[in-house]
Amino acid sequence: MYSARVEHAVTTMLEAHGLRRRKAGRGFEASHALSVALITADFGLDEETVVAALLHDTLEDTDLDPGVIEARFGEPVLRMVQDVSEPPKPARWKARKLAYLEQLRTTPRLGSLAVASADKIHNLTKMVVGIEARGAAFLHAFSADLDEILWYQNAVYDLAAARWSHAILEEHRRRLDDFLEAAGALEGRE
Repeated sequence: MYSARVEHAVTTMLEAHGLRRRKAGRGFEASHALSVALITADFGLDEETVVAALLHDTLEDTDLDPGVIEARFGEPVLRMVQDVSEPPKPARWKARKLAYLEQLRTTPRLGSLAVASADKIHNLTKMVVGIEARGAAFLHAFSADLDEILWYQNAVYDLAAARWSHAILEEHRRRLDDFLEAAGALEGRE
């Protein structure tokens, strides 16, 4: 989906993220945001959701002020971005994940659930590639162990699937199953 608003969101996202790399050398933050937005567009979600997908990590990973998002893209986009943003560090991993799950559980915005699913689709895909390429060493970049990661990924899917029905959830389930298989193979080698 292309529009002047989407292009403006791409520019805002690139200004915020720059060329910072993601954990475990899994690419750039900006390429992740673009991938998440493409996933939402591929599943026919509306322009506001695609824009929120482009900006979904800006509050969590950059110093972009929420007021900038609201001024440029409106309150609905800002609220979706806030719904899928974890609390700031130094909160512990589990506390951040529980807060994120609570935000997803209580949001009235289904677009937020779509962005969360698209984000996890991309993350799960990259984690499978990382596990296949590097084995258990890949997981050392994370601040959680494999059991915690499995709990969290299952919890996000289960919560989203309990709240709504959309084709993106079928893809989310497929990618989660791929991850569970890769993790199971990893556990079998240890």
